[in-house]
Amino acid sequence: MNLQYADGAEQYRSAYLRGLQPDPELWIDEWADEYMRIPRDTGAAEPGPYRTDRTPYAREPMRCLSPSHPAKRVVTKVASQMMKTQIALNWIGGCIHMAPANILMLLPSLGLAKRVSGRVDKTIKATPVLRDRVAGSRSRDSRNTLDTKEFEGGTLFATTAGSAANLAEVSARFIYGDEVDRWDVDVDNEGDPIELAETRGTTFGRNAKFYFSSSPTIKGVSRIEDLFQQGDQRHYYVPCPHCGEHQVLEWTNLKWADDFSWAGYLCCNPDCGALIEEHHKGQMLANGEWRAHAEGDGETVSFTLSALYMPPGWLAWVDLAKQYVKAQAAAARGDLEPMQVFYNTRLAQVWDSAQEMTKASELKARAEEYRLGSVPTGALILTAAVDTQGDRLELLVIGWGEGMERWVIDHQVIQGNPADERTWAALDERLKTRYRHSSGVELAICATAVDSGGHHTDEVYQFCRLRRWRNVFAIKGASKPGRPVIAQRPSKVDVTWRGTTEKQGAELWMIGTDTAKDWIYNRYPLLDGPGALHFSIDLADDFYDQCVAERKITRYVKGHKRIEWVKGKADRNEGLDLLVYNLAMAHYLGLHRNKEAEWSRLHAAVSQGSLFAERVPAAPVEDETEAAESGDKPAAVPSPPPRPSPQPVGRRRSSSNYLTRR
Repeated sequence: MNLQYADGAEQYRSAYLRGLQPDPELWIDEWADEYMRIPRDTGAAEPGPYRTDRTPYAREPMRCLSPSHPAKRVVTKVASQMMKTQIALNWIGGCIHMAPANILMLLPSLGLAKRVSGRVDKTIKATPVLRDRVAGSRSRDSRNTLDTKEFEGGTLFATTAGSAANLAEVSARFIYGDEVDRWDVDVDNEGDPIELAETRGTTFGRNAKFYFSSSPTIKGVSRIEDLFQQGDQRHYYVPCPHCGEHQVLEWTNLKWADDFSWAGYLCCNPDCGALIEEHHKGQMLANGEWRAHAEGDGETVSFTLSALYMPPGWLAWVDLAKQYVKAQAAAARGDLEPMQVFYNTRLAQVWDSAQEMTKASELKARAEEYRLGSVPTGALILTAAVDTQGDRLELLVIGWGEGMERWVIDHQVIQGNPADERTWAALDERLKTRYRHSSGVELAICATAVDSGGHHTDEVYQFCRLRRWRNVFAIKGASKPGRPVIAQRPSKVDVTWRGTTEKQGAELWMIGTDTAKDWIYNRYPLLDGPGALHFSIDLADDFYDQCVAERKITRYVKGHKRIEWVKGKADRNEGLDLLVYNLAMAHYLGLHRNKEAEWSRLHAAVSQGSLFAERVPAAPVEDETEAAESGDKPAAVPSPPPRPSPQPVGRRRSSSNYLTRR
């Protein structure tokens, strides 16, 4: 029996000679027009040979992705279904054919990674030059699986960006990140996944190339928006078919009939003012050009494009108008989610969910003429909250009045490492402070919440364990919708050596932060009366920014709608957290259930001070020197009738054998 064996020497020589050949000079768009095939079984609307002329705006991004182009990073912040993934497929195919090297493809979830990897597999099978270079799928063969595809000169890895291990296992010259705005903010506490992904190409130097694409999400938290701002911010200019004026298609210039029988685009040239009909769009796109709006960092090329540029036969202008009107109607009913979807997926713009919220400048403009450390007339009982940071403790004291009206009484920053006992000793002295009411009565803090999150949980437990009798409690936020502002009962966090909970040990109170933030934000617009928040003129400017640092957004996780509070990556939100913790202490004291009679008793208790206490003036008193010069005598401040300082709330007394147990 004659067996035919492969000539190993010949195979070696041919592979060696191919390796010596330089990278082809074809741009990625030229390669795609010549070789790329869109498979029918992917559900594509236009299968068959790929044609860049169908989407002319995709040519420039593909050229920048070419291995010979000097750009290191390419960013596309574009509307949904605007060729983001197809550009990536063309780039991956061109690299496998012309410049083989390891390729890392990152998706926001494992399910999406499997779907995109399946699309890559079908594309490889439909494109002859790729099918010849990528190892075929065979049983018991790890060279071509759903997430790994080996080819001559490298390997394509398709995985999720949600694991630090996935971002640290391989070295890759080409890295593609899809839908980066849906990636986790911090991967396994190891940092930003964008930076982790780019470290995979460190050893390739300037030969490495990164492609990030996504439709944007929320202002302040959108990664693709940050990457776009980092680049040269290119916009696609198309000429008016009537006057030839090149312009960016803006949503405000789209006009339509009330019955949606027609839609047209108003030329931005005031001398023209023509209404451009949609059948001109194909000609406009073919003659368009990308123009940069910024210099950028010198290595990032960024593009943005809205659904107004979709080619004829895809999404019509009339359909966009219908979606916008529908979202507008929902917004009028108080549902902003459809409008957010329209901004993100159609206009490729970040959604500012704070546009209807109170601004920090508005809060600052309302600052009142009272000093920090003093208690205005309306405040009747005090609570405090402590936020634990890596290098400091922040203290906020709130005065509560009838109907849960609030005044910021004190705000202090205690510098020091929370691992140092001296830092907590300084906080203890602050919490013992008595604040002078305008009537002359000195008020003590009735309840204090100390944040136990972060890296100093044990120190917080120890501080609160010894001060339970003063209503000093360790708390922890639970960001879940529907949670009460404070739990009905605490969790016991001290465990004996036998594994049983210590009944008199430290307690941890869970806080429903989402519920509390809803309550707080809904009352920011109130200027006076129940629920209103008053600010002292002594507060720093950044305190107001911290109070409105977070926005309420809608996310979809595994197909389920989730409402979340988020903040910008560089924004501080300590002020808001402290307001949340103070609200929890007010609920612990039962102030939200107080009737008019209870508030009246508290008001009567603090309205008269001690005979020997000096009444605090409601407004600044004229200086004695200025009064003498004017011939007027300063008015005498009447002394209040004698009355002992009240105890607004009975102290909670308890004992603990935690420190004496065996």
